[in-house]
Amino acid sequence: MPPMIRLLVVDDHPPTREQAVQDLSAGDLIEVIAEAETSDEAFKLAKSLLPDIVLLDLHLPGLIQTPDLVRRLVGLKNVKVVMYASQSKASEVQDFLDGGASAYILKTDPAPLIRMSILMVYKGNENVVSPSLPRNLLRLSAQERGILRQITKRGGLPKAADRMGLTEYDLNQLLFHLVEKLELESIDDLTKWSKRNGF
Repeated sequence: MPPMIRLLVVDDHPPTREQAVQDLSAGDLIEVIAEAETSDEAFKLAKSLLPDIVLLDLHLPGLIQTPDLVRRLVGLKNVKVVMYASQSKASEVQDFLDGGASAYILKTDPAPLIRMSILMVYKGNENVVSPSLPRNLLRLSAQERGILRQITKRGGLPKAADRMGLTEYDLNQLLFHLVEKLELESIDDLTKWSKRNGF
């Protein structure tokens, strides 16, 4: 019989955490070895127990900010991180994957899908993403995600170009490239897509 995956569940909302523990402990695949509800507690437990995987809520109380916590956790020996988000703020997905997380799944995903994602990460897969999220998110570079964040701010494209130190012509060229890459119809569609996905 293969060894069980040792899991640390981190969520500051007790009912959600209890449900996750119950759902993920079903069967002989995962053993929940500890639970935490703050970022500081999560890091201390992970450092002492060295779980295979940390199932990590996106927004936690505590002194350690989530992106920094992810970096610290993956710096521990053989520890991997699966982000566990209540909302599909798609703009953050690739940021966390770039920051060291191996997966980004949603709390609304069915329990079998969450278990499968944890198993995939345990077996060495990277960039495991909830099927509920737009697939083309993983095709965007950090620079492209930055551009999308700028065009959704107030002031429209002229202000966005000014903030980025670009001419409007240069910004439009970049945006046309993104329109094609994301298989959209226009820059207006691109702006709407960016807002809809939390940029």
